[in-house]
Amino acid sequence: MLPARCFGAMDQTDPKMFEHSFTTEMEFKDSFEKIKCFRIMDAEGNIVKKGYDTTIPNEDLLKMYDAMVTMNEVDQVYNAAQRQSRISFYMQQLGEEASGIGTAAALNPRDLIFP
Repeated sequence: MLPARCFGAMDQTDPKMFEHSFTTEMEFKDSFEKIKCFRIMDAEGNIVKKGYDTTIPNEDLLKMYDAMVTMNEVDQVYNAAQRQSRISFYMQQLGEEASGIGTAAALNPRDLIFP
């Protein structure tokens, strides 16, 4: 008998796929072994890997924070415009601002991006 809700082949997947663990060590793997989530801060905001909290200058951190706040504001404006049919399509980054800003912050001014 199938469960009340069955999504595709979920009954055939390994439940361990959806478990995750954290690590404070940066590791690069070339196998199909599951990758642990690297973090330097725990859920309460405490630094768990000392040294990383001082590697980025405060000036750069403020620029990154400002960019995330700006991105959030722009998202609200463009999402409202899309809902009013003033633009055809807009996809928000709500809650994902840090992934884009953090990735871009790792680049040098002369780095090239080929999307």
